[in-house]
Amino acid sequence: MIQSVKEAINKRYSVRGYKDSALGEEEISELLQAARVAPSSLNSQPWRFKVVTDAATKSWIASKEASRNQTWLAGASAIIVCCADLAGYVRDSQAAAFFLKDYKLAEGDTLKGIEAYVEREQSAPEIAKFGAAAMNVGIAVSSMMLRAVEMGLGTCWVGMFDEMLIKERLNIDNDLRIVCLLAVGRPSAAEAPPRKRKNLEEILLP
Repeated sequence: MIQSVKEAINKRYSVRGYKDSALGEEEISELLQAARVAPSSLNSQPWRFKVVTDAATKSWIASKEASRNQTWLAGASAIIVCCADLAGYVRDSQAAAFFLKDYKLAEGDTLKGIEAYVEREQSAPEIAKFGAAAMNVGIAVSSMMLRAVEMGLGTCWVGMFDEMLIKERLNIDNDLRIVCLLAVGRPSAAEAPPRKRKNLEEILLP
């Protein structure tokens, strides 16, 4: 049993082998709750999730057509399709800016900066909105991955997929963009192979 956030961070690894074991509704709910309370820019909370558990759809996602034959995906207990609501991201950022102004929680140059940011995002091209919203979704997905470790589950972030085909198959609204797929399940191996990480000297700027 993981006792601390530090332990969860150190024990997390990308799991691509899973036991043939379904996840309970409470387990899936716990993961989604971890995402729900994650921090986001101006509290915009642009994340939206579709949980896939049926075998046929998982096998299709694992196919050449949908994910370039990442066949191991079919063995996950669930695949969480992690999306960004671009319109909601802009709308809720605007609402937060109004709130900060009305309650004088931000004033002067700080408020001007926030308002300029929101105005810029409103008129930005989709690719820029997607980049900003996806960053927030990534934070929420990280929360799910760490909660999964605490629960004895494994996850793997997947970024190679055909977005349009998956959206069509799963009836995901065209206004949403898929950021990643998150495979979830019980790891089939007790120990993860060692993953080399850069040391602090390599990542710390002078």
